[in-house]
Amino acid sequence: MKDRFSKFLAQLPPSYIAFIEEHNGWEGDLGENLGYVVLWAKETIQERYDAYEMALYLRPHWFPFGSNGGGEMLCFDLRSDSDRVFWMPYLGMSDDEAMLRYDSFADIAQAIARSM
Repeated sequence: MKDRFSKFLAQLPPSYIAFIEEHNGWEGDLGENLGYVVLWAKETIQERYDAYEMALYLRPHWFPFGSNGGGEMLCFDLRSDSDRVFWMPYLGMSDDEAMLRYDSFADIAQAIARSM
């Protein structure tokens, strides 16, 4: 069986794929506007998905790929054709709890590039 990254590769935003292929994860504080960001290495996405039993609670259109270092994971909504990033609480994991956090993953990638 393919891991989640490989399985959904064709549906993931190009800005995310380019970043993860080059850096394969990142963690740090991006300042007041963007906050603390943890981007999981592609090899750990499936492990985290399994460990948090996301298959039981998270609807299939959400692709978790990181966290805010606290109680929320970062997700893409695979139903959309965008790179918008949502916060989804680890406890609850429902569509009702999803909150748009970043208008574009590209903004995160650019902020990380400036911080390096």
